[in-house]
Parts: sequence; C-alpha cells; structure tokens
Amino acid sequence: MRKSYLRGTRLKIFLTIILVFVSLIAIRASYSSYTKSAETLYTEGDQFTGKHFGITYIKLEGLEELDIVDEKLANDEKFYMVQHEHGFVILKATKEDVKKLIHSSDVPEGKIINLKDKNIYSRIDVIREKGSKGRTNISSELLYKFQDVEKHSSLINDRISDVFKELGSNRTASNYKSKIQEKPFVSNVYITVPGNLYYLKTYGLTVVIVLATLFLIRSIITGIRKSRIEYEELFIEYPETEYDIDILLREAKYINKNLKVLIYKDALIFYDGVFNFELLSRFLKITFNAVRDSKGRVIEYTAQFYRDFEDDEVVKISSNYNNIKVDIIELGKTLKEKYGKEVEYDF
Repeated sequence: MRKSYLRGTRLKIFLTIILVFVSLIAIRASYSSYTKSAETLYTEGDQFTGKHFGITYIKLEGLEELDIVDEKLANDEKFYMVQHEHGFVILKATKEDVKKLIHSSDVPEGKIINLKDKNIYSRIDVIREKGSKGRTNISSELLYKFQDVEKHSSLINDRISDVFKELGSNRTASNYKSKIQEKPFVSNVYITVPGNLYYLKTYGLTVVIVLATLFLIRSIITGIRKSRIEYEELFIEYPETEYDIDILLREAKYINKNLKVLIYKDALIFYDGVFNFELLSRFLKITFNAVRDSKGRVIEYTAQFYRDFEDDEVVKISSNYNNIKVDIIELGKTLKEKYGKEVEYDF
C-alpha cells in the first residue's frame, strides 16, 4: 500500500483537465459569438458555401418569395430563394425571421427584395436533407419542388442573364457551365434563422461545462483534503504506520482485497477510493447501500456510518464487480459478530 493524497481522484483529475480545455474552447466560442459581428465572423472564414451544415454566416444579396407548398410549413412560414455571395439556397422562415435576417424592422413589399447594395451579413442554421439518426428533413417530394424552382426563380434567371452578358461572344457550353457553377444553387439543404433556443443552447451549454469543471475541481480539492485528514488521524492514532504504511496489510485482523477494506487493531480502513480511517469505537451502526442510476442499474456501493455525537458519513466502498454483494455481506458479518456493530443492507 502506498500513501497517496490523490487516491480516488486521478480519474477526476483527468476529466477535469479535459473539461478545462473544453471550457476554454466553449468560452472562447461564446465570447466570439457574443462580441464579434456576423460580418467579422464571415470575414474570418465562417461562411456558408453550400457544404457547411449547422450554424454559419451568409452575405445576402437578394430574397425572393416562392410559392412552394408543403405540409410541414407552419401557417406563418414560407419558402424563399436566397441569393448570397456564393450562390443560391432555399430559406424557410416567417416574416419575423426575414426581418431578423435582413436586419430590418419591416419586410419590403413585393416578392423580390434586392439587398446587393445593403452589405448585410447574418447568422443562419443550415439544415441538410438527412438529419441525425436518419431523420428526414427534406422529403423526396419537397426536394423535387426545390429542384424545380430553379427553372422559375427570377433571381436565378437574372444571374443566368448576367452570365450571358458577361461572356458575350466568347460564350461556349464549357465556360458557361463553369461560370454558372461559381455561384451554384444548392437544393439538398435549406437554411433557417436561429431562434432563442439556439442562443440558450449556445450560452447555456457553456455555463453547464464551466460549472461542471468547477464542481470537479471542488470535488478534487475536497477529496485531497479528506485524504490528508484521514492519514493524519491514522498516524496520530497509530504512529508506527507513518513510515511503514504496509504494516496495515501485514498485520490486519481482517482484510478483503476485492473490497479494498481492512481492520487494523481497532480501526476500519477503506483504501480503494479516497482513503478513509474509521475507529470502530466511533460508530454504532453501518448501512451498506446500492447506488442506482436512472435506469435502476447499480453503479456503486457505499457504506454509511452512524455515530452518536458526530455527523454521519457516507463512504464509497469499491467499484462494482461480480460477487461484490458476497464480500459486503462477509464484511458486515465480521463487524456484527466480532465487534458488535449493528449492520443493515439496502441492496
């Protein structure tokens, strides 16, 4: 046996190190999202080009209200063709969403909104055809409607006319196609305007990660402090153990190496997780409990000491392993028959 104040905290330290880095990344991302404008983030490279999914940014050049009908559209939702710096994409939005997207208190009249001279950058959420776990976001019927609208969109037709004029007499099938593909229409995704839930998730998740990190740090400090106190009590009560802690194993009256528990002289010692030293004279009763998760599965076992004039204490016994109940019952039997302790089991 080796004295270690970190006993039972190494996994927590490892997880904390990971969470510290995750927290820093999350805080930095949230800070950038909160303090930087959509234009700045777009300029830094977070742009929708047709291949990006999830939250990104777009530079708007025009909107066109479409006549696409779909059963999944809410009463106040419509589909729009969006012309942006890198091409064309479908937008699913309410009138309020459009106001947010174009940074306006009102939506201009008419089916087409020209934004080329406005220099508008906005945050969007890109929804792909197939979502997580095979969920369908764009049905085959709706995908066909998206593809068909390319033939009738005024914005796309205006783009085609501009390409014809630009190429002029030098127009060939290959350079025409190449020019059109510089700003393609992506039909297998659509975009939406992120709502309040997005911001709640973004900043709320950051808060949760930071709080979890702080909780783990506090737990580590508490565990180390407890181990130090427990070792000090052991060394004061049994000075011979300070420089030869293996004497606990060699001269134990009782030991169970599976449970990592032993009885040395008049003390019960758990040494698997955080080191715990308990004089037998300090407690009258001990209860062994099974800790279960939300699905009713046992994830660990604990021992609760009941004392006369001191607060009760709960100690994690050991990792869950096969036949652990047999070992716990054996320990309980020893404490009851040899040391007169009241023992209960809550399995």
